[in-house]
Amino acid sequence: WVQPDVTIPAGKAFKLALDNQDKGVPHDIVIRDGGGAVVWKSELVTGPAVVIYDVPAIPTGQYTFVCTVHANMIGTATAP
Repeated sequence: WVQPDVTIPAGKAFKLALDNQDKGVPHDIVIRDGGGAVVWKSELVTGPAVVIYDVPAIPTGQYTFVCTVHANMIGTATAP
C-alpha cells in the first residue's frame, strides 16, 4: 500500500479509491475489526484500474485493512 496508515471518518459513510496500478494483477481491500471480523470488502480489481467505492459508516475504532490476494499488503485504519 502507498498509505499503510489512514484515518477514516467514524460514524459517517465515505469514499475509498482502489487505484491498482499493477498490470494484470488483482487486488482487493478488506477492512477488519480488532477481532478479525470483516467490516467491509471490495471486489477483486485487476490493474491497471481505479475503482471508487461508497463505504458505509464504520464505528469509532482501529481497524486493519488487507489485500486478500497479497497477505503482506496490510495497513491500519483509524476511525477517531
